[in-house]
Amino acid sequence: MIWIYISESLLYLCFSLLMGAFIIQFIPERLKPTIHIPKRLIQLSVLGIVFFSVAPVIRIILFLYEDIGFITTVENVLGGFEVGKAWNFTVILAIFFYLFVSLFAVLKSKVLSGISLIFTLVLLLALGWASHAASLTEWSGFVSHSLHFLAVTVWVGILLVVGWCSKNQENWLSYLKWFTPLAIICFLLISGTGLFLMTLVIDVNEYRDSWMLPYGQALLVKHLTIIPILFFAFINGFWIRHKLKRQEQINPIPWLKFESILLFFTFVSTGVLGQQEPPHSIKTTLSGSGPSSIFDYFYSGVIYPSMSLEFGFNTISLLFLIVAAIFMCLIHYSFKKNITAVVPFFMGMLCIISLYLGLMASIF
Repeated sequence: MIWIYISESLLYLCFSLLMGAFIIQFIPERLKPTIHIPKRLIQLSVLGIVFFSVAPVIRIILFLYEDIGFITTVENVLGGFEVGKAWNFTVILAIFFYLFVSLFAVLKSKVLSGISLIFTLVLLLALGWASHAASLTEWSGFVSHSLHFLAVTVWVGILLVVGWCSKNQENWLSYLKWFTPLAIICFLLISGTGLFLMTLVIDVNEYRDSWMLPYGQALLVKHLTIIPILFFAFINGFWIRHKLKRQEQINPIPWLKFESILLFFTFVSTGVLGQQEPPHSIKTTLSGSGPSSIFDYFYSGVIYPSMSLEFGFNTISLLFLIVAAIFMCLIHYSFKKNITAVVPFFMGMLCIISLYLGLMASIF
């Protein structure tokens, strides 16, 4: 199962790299630092979409082939399942896309970059077509999933390209002037569509109860990762701008890199989330599949299908939450003292862990 989680995470990474690489071509040189994007990175990202998007198809085949045979199962999945049809389309389009980016200098022409961006968008829509949300509500689920994923890849993609492919920090204030509002718009769009997609799977009032299930655990971790990400985003978007305006010595590139790494962890949690059984009925899912092994480890009581979780803060949970707040303060302190960005990155990771442990220790 771990290989599916990894493939899903890398699939989102490939889409983000392509989205960021082609969007940044339309930004005037005076509004961005000097950026060099290797052509090989574009080619590998296109190939990655083909290979990493096949994981759900393989999972279904492995689940069904013992009953009707391997060859028949492959034919039925590729020809009869939406996820199989979507992958067929993805492969054909990706082959044309790969040939296009290999034969033409797509990063040296806005017209060619625009065509490449259209290729990427169509591949993204194919992913939305095969999503669980699309199978539940057709158009509203398809549109919401596609917009959600588009906003994520635009935000993360530009961060990745600027953070890892920049050769200097020239025009950084000009870059922040347009990227910060764009990142805010993407975050608002992610939040709105994400809330809608969550309501397709679980009742919002049962969000806390879903923590008993693997799906709810993955959803909780995904939401907790947003807290240090927003803190890093605030540092990169506002505090660094303030320092640069005052002509203080600071290198913003490492901070941007570690923000993009934190965002990658949301890809990992999303990959895990996408492969869990959606708990349309928590009671039914709990009866059939049982609780999450992680929840079972933390919860000392008896778990039964009709139970409901409540918060009861105690000494241990409060200590973990205080520790999480301390780690957040240390991120700010590291920034003020110009400490290398790797230190606040680990502070952010420890903050997520502390928040998680604090919440798990408080349930009864």
